[in-house]
This record gives sequence, C-alpha cells and structure tokens, in this order.
Amino acid sequence: MTDRPRRGRRPGDPAVTRTGILEAARSVFAESGYERATIRAIAERAGVDSSLVHYHFGTKQDLFVAAHDFPISPATLRAVLEGGEGTLGERMARTYLTAALSGGSLEAFVRAAISNPTARLLLKEFVESAFLDAFEGRIEGPDARLRMALAASHLVGIFMARRIVGIDAIADADLETIVRMVAPSLDRYLGGEPAA
Repeated sequence: MTDRPRRGRRPGDPAVTRTGILEAARSVFAESGYERATIRAIAERAGVDSSLVHYHFGTKQDLFVAAHDFPISPATLRAVLEGGEGTLGERMARTYLTAALSGGSLEAFVRAAISNPTARLLLKEFVESAFLDAFEGRIEGPDARLRMALAASHLVGIFMARRIVGIDAIADADLETIVRMVAPSLDRYLGGEPAA
C-alpha cells in the first residue's frame, strides 16, 4: 500500500495546513525555481490536494509571496497602476520603498541572491513572471518592458544603497524626500517621455 496525499480538506487546524503548504512551497521553489515549480508539486509535497493550496493562497505568485514573506505583491503594484493620489512614479516609489524598507525577509532574500545562484535565479524568475509579465500591456509605448525593468531596477538600487550598502545620504534621507526626487525619473520610464 502506497502513501498517497489525502484529497480535499485536511481535518484539523487550518494554521497547521497553511504552515505545511508554506514549508513545501519554499522547498519546491528552491529545488525547481519559480518557473518550473507547480501548485501540484507543492500540494504533493505538503500532502494535500492542489485545490487546498489554491483555497489558502490563490495563485502561484501569491503563494511565492507568502512563502518568502515578501512585503509587496503583484496585486499591490497592480492597484498602484490603476490609480491613486500623485503621479504613477510617486505611487510606485512610495508603495515599493515603504514595503521594501520595512525590514524583514526581502532584505534577507536580496542578500542571498547576491551570493547564491539558486536564490538569484528564483528572484529573477519571480520578478520577470510576477511583475514584468503581469504588467505587460498596462504600460504603453515603445520598449515598455525595458522601461518597466529600468523603473524596477532604479527602485531596487535605492533599496540596496539604503539597506545593503548603507550609503549615508540615502540611509539618512526621509522617505518622502526620496519619493519626491525619484518620481520624475520613474514617470519618464513608465510614461515613455524623453528625459528633459
């Protein structure tokens, strides 16, 4: 008799089920990379049906964000693209930097990606699939994907300068000051306007 994952809802504490799925997800993402990891493989590793993974976490993107405790998700950035107060560059800078600079796992993941090829590939695949692919068509004009990647790189560079390298002028600056100074560059990237 072989051990098979139980189908449907697992009896017992939902928090235990969620924890088991998250542990399985971290393991499968690390082994397979973001692109090749599947909800089915994660469910099998956790010993649950894949519908239970979807029930608790939604999409693969959402599961990746939860498994790695990222402070920002594709859904959050989609909301930024759809509107709000200020220019798109202001909204994007404020949303990303507020979340990224709140500390926690993003910093640890970026530090790991600097020196660990597996973590680097995982982060690259996630950013390309969850952010660049997801926003394709939402930013108009020529070279939209490149401009989105440049905007993201600009923000990641600020994060690295402030939290990883610790450049004093950036580390000591007020967040709103950084947003005000960076937003026009992001607006040029995302709006496709030529630099002044």
